[in-house]
Amino acid sequence: MGLVGGGGEGKEGREPAASAAAVVALPSVEASGGGECVICKEEMKKGREVCELPCRHMFHWMCILRWLKKRNTCPCCRHRLPTDDVRREIERLLEDFAKIGGGAGGDQIENGCRK
Repeated sequence: MGLVGGGGEGKEGREPAASAAAVVALPSVEASGGGECVICKEEMKKGREVCELPCRHMFHWMCILRWLKKRNTCPCCRHRLPTDDVRREIERLLEDFAKIGGGAGGDQIENGCRK
């Protein structure tokens, strides 16, 4: 039974599905009650096992599994989960690296060396 696709594109053709390994690794936590699943808009009943993404947002398991089958991002904050698309993962890591200031810092790079 494949819960997530093997790097297939999402509905809009931009986002691949989350990798099966990333989905299987997601923790199950007990809902404290009071909130709602933003996917289905139903209450997160106290004591029910729900899925917690790395960004700490929680969803009903069935809701988030359907979501992650089509895209690799959190429905609330767009935090990205890994995909099976190696090229896209490398691009994502380079983007993240540049965001935290790990790039060349404005220096020009030639043949892997700063000028």
